[in-house]
Amino acid sequence: MNLYKFGVKLFFANSQDRDLTEFIPVFHGWIQRQALPGHLLIDVHDYSHVHHGPGILLVAHEANLSIDEAEGRLGLAYIRKQPATLHKTVEAAQQAAKLLAEPLDAGMFEVFSNDRLLTPSAAEIAEATGGKVTQKPGDPRGRLTFVVRRP
Repeated sequence: MNLYKFGVKLFFANSQDRDLTEFIPVFHGWIQRQALPGHLLIDVHDYSHVHHGPGILLVAHEANLSIDEAEGRLGLAYIRKQPATLHKTVEAAQQAAKLLAEPLDAGMFEVFSNDRLLTPSAAEIAEATGGKVTQKPGDPRGRLTFVVRRP
């Protein structure tokens, strides 16, 4: 199934006292080199002033990537805007994380949906990601989020 309006957040293993603005020149370098294969990288926006917000946003035609501080946890969020399989979405997020060269929490990440109607089941997410999947508890009015744990 090709999906969009889905995202993946990979968490940084060590996020103490990071200045988010240090990622602005990194993302500009990605744009100059078109460093993320299969993506047309377009622009960078600074939202570091927003408490627990999107941080530094890299806009691409296919997805938005950000150094995200949602819920107080720093990580790389990849939100797909064009249809792709969930497996390809997770792959693209991991590829972007490798470009960042930041140590990540390899055992856990989140998959979230901005479209409840087309959200895959936990079993489908587990099949696409190769991990154990549980739905994250939270406000039922919020976006649907699954926690994926890998062995």
